[in-house]
Amino acid sequence: MDLKEIEKKLSAEKEQLIKELDYYKKEDPYLLPDRATTNTVDDDITETEGHDRIVATRLNLKQRLSEVEGALLRIEEGKYGTCKKCGKEISEERLKAMPTAAYHVGCEGKVRR
Repeated sequence: MDLKEIEKKLSAEKEQLIKELDYYKKEDPYLLPDRATTNTVDDDITETEGHDRIVATRLNLKQRLSEVEGALLRIEEGKYGTCKKCGKEISEERLKAMPTAAYHVGCEGKVRR
């Protein structure tokens, strides 16, 4: 497993996630500087739906960013590929499929419950 290549990919993903978070923040109708306060009920509903979708999207992006940053930190600390719960090695196949994996399959199920 080439750690430098994984680190490069994760760093690129981190940059992309930050850009996407910034984009969606700027698109949130609730945060627009020229937000109209004299909307009709239909306008308010549309605005609220747009806001809710953006909030959900940003929440998912923040979660992914946290996972990517965690993986980058584990690389930096020399702990990448080691299960955070039990200390066993995470399989290379799992890390190829999910480079941000912090747990091996057995512990993942225990942590998610």
